Amino acid sequence: MNSTTALTAYSLPTGLVASVAVAAAAAALSAVPGVSAHGFGWLPLAVALGIVVGNLWPALPTRGADGFRLARGTLMRAGIALYGLRIGIDELGSVGWSGLAMALAIVLSTLALALTLGRRLGLDTQAAVLIGCGSAICGAAAVAAADSVIGARARHVSAAVLAVVVFGTLGMYLLPLLRPLSGLDDSSFGLWVGLSVHELGHVVAGAAAAGPEAAASALVEKMMRVMLLAPVVMLIAAGLRVPGATSLRSPGVPLFLYGFVVMMALNASGLLPLWLQSAGAEAAQALLAVGLAALGANTRLADMAHAGWRVWALAALLWLWLLLAGFGLVSLGALA
Repeated sequence: MNSTTALTAYSLPTGLVASVAVAAAAAALSAVPGVSAHGFGWLPLAVALGIVVGNLWPALPTRGADGFRLARGTLMRAGIALYGLRIGIDELGSVGWSGLAMALAIVLSTLALALTLGRRLGLDTQAAVLIGCGSAICGAAAVAAADSVIGARARHVSAAVLAVVVFGTLGMYLLPLLRPLSGLDDSSFGLWVGLSVHELGHVVAGAAAAGPEAAASALVEKMMRVMLLAPVVMLIAAGLRVPGATSLRSPGVPLFLYGFVVMMALNASGLLPLWLQSAGAEAAQALLAVGLAALGANTRLADMAHAGWRVWALAALLWLWLLLAGFGLVSLGALA
């Protein structure tokens, strides 16, 4: 077995073990008295430690590529599905039809703004669409879905993914710090996080600092944004397909969203024994931490400068729009 084959053979266990180890270290650190009280819970720490490890050991993301892909893909989505065990009828009712209307307003306005600002900045339309989808819907997953129908250049895809992950991470840390100034209750704060933060895992981590009620409303609201992925990608396919695109099919509703709904239904039914519900909820946290650790490990600080200032400018402007528009919508809803 040559060295290249050996590296490939160990890619899955290397990345997976590294992700689990970082998640475990984050769990231990979050248990230190006073750490969680300052907003550094298990999930945000998993991202932060992953970034540190991935940048101190630059070869790790390549050597463990398969394992990291499994952790931030399948395992994180499984964690999101199981997180439905933490959500009951009360949390769903707190979001309601107004939550769906807010999600629709955020997604459509962010996409329109991405195209308008991208044109003003002189950014390639493909790049603007990718950054717009990632910001408006669900981060890197939305970037990949949009790319499947427009066939964008590889550098546009990687730059868009990097930008939305970075600003999703910033949002995850910033919103809990702004919470005392916002005047929002737990449920409304969760809605703000669900409307404003990019990645699903980041949404859970950012809202968890405010308690279980905030985390539940944040994830329900975020799922409403995720449900808009399929119709948005179909619209993109109809109006912006370029030669070389791989497919005109919609990616459909992500499977983990069905799992999330099933878990919520089971939780609301009362059929699950309390111990099983509790074990599933804890497993959700663990899987999310492992996925976020992998996401952090693949965030290369050195790559940020290579994406180009236009990419960062557009991503930053869309991020500010999400924060302000999300807060405005939630505040209006609270006054209604």
